[in-house]
Order: sequence, then structure tokens, then C-alpha cells
Amino acid sequence: MLTIRLAAPVVAPIAGGWIVSDTRLGWRWTGWLTLIMSAFAWLLALVALPETYHPVLLDWKAKQLRRVTGDDRYKAEHESSTSFFKRLREVLPLPLVFFAQEPVISVLGLYLVLLYALLFSFLSGFEYLFKRTYGLSTALTGSCFGAIALGCTVATLCAPGLYSWARHRTEHVRGAPVEPEFRLWPAMVAAPCLPICLFVLGWANRPSVTIWVSLAACFVFGIVLIAIYVSAYEYIVDSYGDHAAVALSSITLARYVVAGGMVMASRPMYEGIGVARSLTIMGSLATVLSPAPVLFWRYGAKLRDKSKWAKGQAEF
Repeated sequence: MLTIRLAAPVVAPIAGGWIVSDTRLGWRWTGWLTLIMSAFAWLLALVALPETYHPVLLDWKAKQLRRVTGDDRYKAEHESSTSFFKRLREVLPLPLVFFAQEPVISVLGLYLVLLYALLFSFLSGFEYLFKRTYGLSTALTGSCFGAIALGCTVATLCAPGLYSWARHRTEHVRGAPVEPEFRLWPAMVAAPCLPICLFVLGWANRPSVTIWVSLAACFVFGIVLIAIYVSAYEYIVDSYGDHAAVALSSITLARYVVAGGMVMASRPMYEGIGVARSLTIMGSLATVLSPAPVLFWRYGAKLRDKSKWAKGQAEF
């Protein structure tokens, strides 16, 4: 599901470029198609998506046991807890608390925010990267997002085999407990590639350099995107257990606030200081954040010991 969510922003411009270029359809059909697909997905989820939250499932089971046995002693912790509005007051501030007080969430959150900001900045930036530099049409400019989508696909298809290899190399068997830090190795490998592909994308973007260099950098960016996102999400889920939803929601909140701003800021940025300097700034930020997976691999256990929200080991 995470891969699909990341692939959508790079697949949509491919279709959107061809739709806008078709005079029989026009730009309005990008909105109509989005509405049609969203309505279908919402109806499908409403009918077929099961409940997976463990406390709610226990609540339902307790109610079923009370109904079948007539014994009111069957109670779930979820239903016997405080009122809905009191729980709401307790839970709503937690994403901000996590982002402010948990180093894992703060640093990895900034890393994921950077990736999403880059991805959304490309929605406007590809016009400067490909259309203005190489004279591509609107349809072909949108199709350049296929390089990122291909990188995401390759990373996704390779992930199961790489994890099996890693389990074998570390002598872990299925079901054996492992430290959450084990999940960080894809991010440790991919992190140095992010600033490299951004610097290449920025400074090789000129008519005298073949377009395939820029497309190759976009392909690497797609691999890095999946590797860091999946690795960071797995690490956070393994580290925070029942509080993982709150931890991830704090990152999601920051990610979309910044990414939404980048959609509006990217065009003036590319227009004002140029492609090379814009991506150099992003690449420099990526360089500063690139040691983060290694640092958490080294010191993550100590940080978890000091956190009242984190837990210990995970299961394969």
C-alpha cells in the first residue's frame, strides 16, 4: 500500500500530460477522472475494507461473548476506557508531541518530508527540467515521470528477495525476534544515493547533455524513494508498536503541509534561482540528513530505552 501511495504522484502526471494534450478532453478531465476513481475506491473500501485495529476487534469479541454466554464479565480494555471526547483530547495532541519529543520521529520525519517535498516539487519542476531544456511536449514531459515510477517498481520487486538474503546473511529465521534497527539497512544503502542523483539532475540539466542522464537520475530517485520510505516506516512501526499509528500520523501531517507548500513554491524557486541551484539546495539538505539511518542503527536502542512510547524487538 505504501508503494502504491508513493507511485500515484508519479503515475498521475503521465496520464495527465496526455489528457491535457488531447484537445477533445482538456484539463478538466484530469479532475473528472480523479473524481471517478476516488468515488470507486471509496465505495470499494466502504464495502470490503475490514476493521484491523486490535483494541476494536477485542471490543467486538467481548460483546459477542457477552451476547452468547450472558456473562457480563467479558470486558475489553477499549470499551472500559475513558469517554470518546476525553480520548480525543488525549490523542489529538500526540502527533505534535511525538514530532517534538521523539528524535526518531523528528529526524526520520524531516527525511521523509524532504523526499515528499522533492516529489511534489517535480510536478512543476519537470517543466524546467525537461520541457524547457529539451523542448519536449506537455505529454512527453509528463511521461518523464515514468523514470521515477520505474525506479519505484524495481525497488518494490527487488525488496522481498533482498530481505530474504538479509535474513539468511544475519542468520535470522522467520518468526525470530530482531532489533528494529535491522529494518534500516535499505535506507543506509540508499541515503548516499539521494544527494548524488539530485546533484546530477541539477547540474547535468542542459541541452548539451543527453536527456538520458537526467532520466537515469530520476530512476535512481525512484529507488531511493521506496527504499527510504519502506525502511523508515518499518523501523517506526517496529519501534513504537501500538503507538506506531500516532508516530506515523505526526510524520504524515508534517509531510503534507510541507509538500503542499512546495507545489506553490517550486515554480518561483526554479524560475528565480534556476534548476541547478534549486536542486543543489535540496541535495545539500539530503547530504546533511544522509547519516541519519546509520546513526539510528548505532544509537536507536538507547533512544528507545529513554522513550516512554517505544518498545523493544519485532518479529519477521
